[in-house]
Amino acid sequence: MGIRSRLPLIAGVAALFAGGMFDPALAQTSTLVTINGIVLGSDDHSPLADAVIGVERRGRTLSSIRSGSDGRFALADIEPGAAFITVRRLGYQPRKVEFDVSTSTARDPLELSLVPVATDIEAVTIEGATGKLQAFNDRRARSSFGYFFDQNEIRRKSPRYVSELFRTIPGARLRASRRNGNILELRNCTPRIWLDGVRADNAEIDELISPSEIAGLEIYPSFAGVPAEYMDRENRACGVILVWSRQL
Repeated sequence: MGIRSRLPLIAGVAALFAGGMFDPALAQTSTLVTINGIVLGSDDHSPLADAVIGVERRGRTLSSIRSGSDGRFALADIEPGAAFITVRRLGYQPRKVEFDVSTSTARDPLELSLVPVATDIEAVTIEGATGKLQAFNDRRARSSFGYFFDQNEIRRKSPRYVSELFRTIPGARLRASRRNGNILELRNCTPRIWLDGVRADNAEIDELISPSEIAGLEIYPSFAGVPAEYMDRENRACGVILVWSRQL
């Protein structure tokens, strides 16, 4: 009796697959979560626009977005599980919050406060820098394949979006994004972006950082000249972009 009772159920499932009524992709995406929230200044609790909010797992940025003029944001299509919510904005200390992504935890909007930095960031330059910015200067001095912009050059060009700096880069193509800024392609595909040494997946550069936040920008339209630690053989034809923020 037990075996007989299961036969109609098995036959019904098989019919759904055969008739195209069951889509595994839809079943998988139905578990994705949207994280809503607001970014505030800790001193006066005013909303902070243009903060970069990201979801990070195992050292990789999986998704990122900028807060709106009212400080609010919505990170869509996030897979459930343990993650970190990262928040950055020029003039404020970056923040990293551990978060268990699920339909229940994402039900209530997040409130993320940032503490202002005490120093005058506008006075920072990369001349004489050490660490990662020194490596940027060293590569700039010897590289024959990359294209480099420091913060002084970016100020002179005064682009509205970072992607506008790519208009002079061979093989670069821009098209308007529905969310913020432009969608960037190098050699007709999506380049790999690294922000302060961390790989940023599924993020457009205009959503990741603003021109005023950049200390140094390296652009490699092909695999040639890419520093060994940032090589990605899965994405070798699409180029690599290294972004160094002024919060280093």
